[in-house]
Amino acid sequence: MWPARRTSPGVSTQSVRRCPLRLLAFRPVAVPKQKQSHSRTAKRRAQHKITAPALSVCPRCHSPRRPHRVCTVCGTYAGREVTAPVEHVEAEEHSHDE
Repeated sequence: MWPARRTSPGVSTQSVRRCPLRLLAFRPVAVPKQKQSHSRTAKRRAQHKITAPALSVCPRCHSPRRPHRVCTVCGTYAGREVTAPVEHVEAEEHSHDE
């Protein structure tokens, strides 16, 4: 038979000895005593807001861009050209009208 073990109050040592997985041994679980009020919940959720994305200035064309990303206007990153600059669609549309 197994050696005697310490158990939680209210659980007999006989039930623990018979059950190899100790399924009957009770461990208290943290459970709130009362429901959290709507006011307290709302106060906590007040901080869950979306912030505006951080913007920096492109050193080449001085247009706003997200930090650590390729500039969408001139196509440069870290002082070198990574992609071809994006041409504006409006310029092409006006050229067809003339």
